Amino acid sequence: MFRKAHRNIRRSAALLFATLSFWPVSAVRAQAVGDRRPSRLERSVDASIKPGDDFFAYANGSWLKATTIPAGKERWGARNEIDELTRQRVVTLLDAARIAPAGSAARRVADFHAAYLNEAAIEARGLAALKPLLDSIDRVDDKAALTWLLGRGMRADVDPLNWGVYRSGHLLGLSVEPSIHGEKTYVAFLLQGGLGLPDREYYLSTEPRMQALRTSYLAYIGHLLALAGFDRASERADAVMALETAIAHSHVARDVSANDHNADIVWTRADFARQAPGIEWSAFFAAAGLTKQEAFVPWQPGAVRGVAALVASQPLQAWQDYLRFHAVDDHADVLPRAFAEAAMALHGAASAATGQAQQSPRAQRALDATQLAMSDAIGRMYAERYFPAEHKVRVQAIVANVAAAFVRRVEAATWMSPSTKALALAKLKTLYVGIGYPEHWQDYADLTMDPLDAVGNLRRAADRTYRHAVARLGKPVDMTEWWIAPQMVGAILVFQQNAYDFSAALLQAPKFDPAASDAANYGAIGAIIGHDISHFVDVLGAEYEVDGRMRHWWTPADSSRFRAWAEPLVQQFSGYHPFPDAAVNGKLTATENIADLAGLAAAFDAYRRTLGSRLTDKEYLRAKDREFFLGFAQSWRTRIGEGAMRTQLTSDHAPEMYRVATVRNLDAWYAAFDVLPGERLYLEPKARVRIW
Repeated sequence: MFRKAHRNIRRSAALLFATLSFWPVSAVRAQAVGDRRPSRLERSVDASIKPGDDFFAYANGSWLKATTIPAGKERWGARNEIDELTRQRVVTLLDAARIAPAGSAARRVADFHAAYLNEAAIEARGLAALKPLLDSIDRVDDKAALTWLLGRGMRADVDPLNWGVYRSGHLLGLSVEPSIHGEKTYVAFLLQGGLGLPDREYYLSTEPRMQALRTSYLAYIGHLLALAGFDRASERADAVMALETAIAHSHVARDVSANDHNADIVWTRADFARQAPGIEWSAFFAAAGLTKQEAFVPWQPGAVRGVAALVASQPLQAWQDYLRFHAVDDHADVLPRAFAEAAMALHGAASAATGQAQQSPRAQRALDATQLAMSDAIGRMYAERYFPAEHKVRVQAIVANVAAAFVRRVEAATWMSPSTKALALAKLKTLYVGIGYPEHWQDYADLTMDPLDAVGNLRRAADRTYRHAVARLGKPVDMTEWWIAPQMVGAILVFQQNAYDFSAALLQAPKFDPAASDAANYGAIGAIIGHDISHFVDVLGAEYEVDGRMRHWWTPADSSRFRAWAEPLVQQFSGYHPFPDAAVNGKLTATENIADLAGLAAAFDAYRRTLGSRLTDKEYLRAKDREFFLGFAQSWRTRIGEGAMRTQLTSDHAPEMYRVATVRNLDAWYAAFDVLPGERLYLEPKARVRIW
């Protein structure tokens, strides 16, 4: 599944981009534009740089001069600006929701958020909200009772095919989503879980940093159990750690989990007894509310076998202490301060061990938890406030025009065989593109939120999510279902639904600017839309048919010709050297670079069609063409530190300044900016790459 959803070097802004810019600053060039009053886009350029030498630096000149990378960040760009603005908007929405009518979805959101932030109430309640759960663990007196409790504790907190969430916070996790074989109803996926540290390597690696982290984790387990009032905390911690280590041995690594063909494995209820003995599976599924479900996809079958064997072989006391610890650890952030601070220190160290971000301040954690608990409700609030209908209509028109332009390019592609082209066109003509927000909103009437009960709110929200997931089993797949929240900055390609969803939050300047011209918006959001649409028929989309079935539908000859047509673009990107000792990997980044070119070309075609009779007005046409290309370049504005740049060079996405250089493959760019032979971006006409 393709998703969209992406070292701090302290230097002055000027020095940083002098170092990273891949072409030097050149002399001033006189600008001939059609409008005597330069547009905002034109006023943002650096006229001391030739567009044909470094179009990224030219187009983003004012922004680059005014922008530095914030302290603690490795990069800063348009996406970061949108992220921060969206975060502030969501905070504003939550503040306003405090006076929403009682019982409304907005008030439920506000109550959840308020409870999470109410540290005085959290201190006063202590462990009272966890007592029913801890009491149920105390009552476990045999393996049958343990099995029932494990089943009751399963949650819908994984998502293997859309977002690549392969590990549950509970012993096993459930996901209910479309599968890869063209199934007409939703499929039940079971995924590995049960670990307190991020994954198996934290338990099994012999690296000193991981060994040190395990020592800290063992101490943390004992500390949390002692804080919760359990005696023999150290002894109990040893048993919990041993059990988790045994669970980790049954887990598979992330690269194995990331294979979509894990969905090929299907077990019936009867298969579980044969394949994974040790658990009374009928009792487990009954407790989990899955009595009627006859088939499951065990995404990591070895992990299912492993936990079943451990239920049979490990002492009941060890399982009880394991469940006690996780009951406390799972809710530590909304327990008294001693619990929260211990958890934050441990999990922050675990993140730091692999270079991930440190723990956020409490206000951010409360915001994140609220979004997770009631994402759709917040999304509706966000869309109603910040993404009006006229914006959606305007973007939908751009989508329709860009999609039609790309269809025409596919129809004209000479490297594609007729049979393959027919399948590609069928996919494009049935593609669902969701803009801004979903077709249907969830109803939260069945969710109770208490502004004084943070623990209870977390548990009720998780329980509701699980119940709603189970309720979808056996129902027809909604091919327009969204898998991204409107207030999440991003987009997602859902190949098994032949669908593409673009969130309202990403539709902000400079990606989409309601105040900008159509030309600029086609260059910005239009090119992004074209990029993503092309993925449905390129090497990524070639793995999925129009009905969402995973089957490669390109012929070997198509693949061979595609590679041959793409090779000049591979070489083009391999020639970019941000450092003397490091270059862009043109082969690794090829899929995204080809999509950039496809999107830019289709968006340009679509924009030109909007000009109608004014196509013959050369002065107007030149001005609008410039707006198109400047809109494209400015939508990718970014500053990036050396460490982050070197890291990005190992990824499948080229750095933004090189992606902007894609313009050198479009003839119209040369005319719009008077690009001449000898300038660094100049390509002879026959060297300009055309694939779609």
